[in-house]
Amino acid sequence: MPDDHHAPGAQSPASFHLGGPLTVDDLLASPRGRSLVLNLVTSGESPDSDQTVPFAVVSEAMHRAVCVLDRQRGIDSAVYGGDDGETHLRNVQPTEVAQALRSLDPVPPTQTDLEHAMVAVIAGAMYWQPPHSDAVLAEDPEMVDALGPWAEAVVDSGLLETWSRGPHVDDQWELTWDDPPNRDATRRVLGADPTDLLSPLGGVEPSLPTDEAATSLAQWRAEVMAEEESSRRAYRLSPFDVGAGEWWSTPAVELWSTTGTWPSGEPIGLGLVEDDFGLERARARRVRLRDTSRVFTVSGPEQWAALCRRFPLDLTAQRREVWFEATGRKGRWVIPDWSRVAEQFDGVHVSLAGYVRTAGVVIDVSDDSIVDGRGDAPFRGNTDCNTASLMAGWNPDTTYWLTDAISGITEVVDWSFDDDAYAWVAHPGLTVRR
Repeated sequence: MPDDHHAPGAQSPASFHLGGPLTVDDLLASPRGRSLVLNLVTSGESPDSDQTVPFAVVSEAMHRAVCVLDRQRGIDSAVYGGDDGETHLRNVQPTEVAQALRSLDPVPPTQTDLEHAMVAVIAGAMYWQPPHSDAVLAEDPEMVDALGPWAEAVVDSGLLETWSRGPHVDDQWELTWDDPPNRDATRRVLGADPTDLLSPLGGVEPSLPTDEAATSLAQWRAEVMAEEESSRRAYRLSPFDVGAGEWWSTPAVELWSTTGTWPSGEPIGLGLVEDDFGLERARARRVRLRDTSRVFTVSGPEQWAALCRRFPLDLTAQRREVWFEATGRKGRWVIPDWSRVAEQFDGVHVSLAGYVRTAGVVIDVSDDSIVDGRGDAPFRGNTDCNTASLMAGWNPDTTYWLTDAISGITEVVDWSFDDDAYAWVAHPGLTVRR
């Protein structure tokens, strides 16, 4: 294999290229991109701003428009009254919000602005229910047009230039969360002296058996296939019985996953967690990778679709109803078969840009079935005859390691969330490195 497989952003085979930097069109075309821009708008007020229309007016219009959409969609939402206590909801339309938005001068974001906006984006990422009404508002054509100048300000800031990179192999951190219900599983890491977690200089961590990843993936695939068979059997018995299932498309949870860092040195994965449970303590371990590691980088829907075409795993029966809630689509669903992907790649990385472009998007895989159909897949009420996929539950800038590519630990840092500072804080006294 080429020597550059271990360089930042390198991947194999060469036909799968890293995507370029995020563009204005990228931001406005994807659900997470629009959400990012909209969150920057709502956080863009500054005390000395001299705007034609105050930010407060735009924020109020957005809030009322979202409440109107909630009401139309049968969703309960809070409506704040005016100074006179009036709580009547005026029927604010997206056109009015867009008009007010056009009266604002875009505010160039700072790095902190972007990080906080991404936290809000991730908090709204849900794949087991319809999109929030603010996402519905943001996809209105008038709103997309009005968000354009703000998207330009984000791109022109230059802060997105690094979001398309592959994993920086010398800056990959595994996060072990202090989750009370799972402390038995994490005690070996969280309960240890940080120094004891470091690998011998030049050595291999003895607690990383060479067949650990393969065993986890084999078990994962067996469980997925069993669930698909069970779901198809249930569908044959009762086609009208709508059942909920798992919603994520990530590999086995037992696998190692790592994240890079923001310019401040904070691991990106601390704040950007889909389906976050509000955990506020984590131990970060910088990993050492084997020199031959091969990484496939997902920089957009095209790369995810390529994995699905090459390594398809049919989950139609078990994802059909839950992903319909999130996308409005019923049809054949596949995800990459990670046990087969592991035969070609050691890791799969979703870059920050790849997440923005791909998460929440119905990914077109094929105009027909690409798996060996048995004729018993659910079909009643299908919205199309195509095969599609959804990238769900995969956090931004996260790499899942499908093989035993990690050879050791070189640094340990404990982090906790400071409510007063509203920021993650490292504990220097609990930081050790080799």
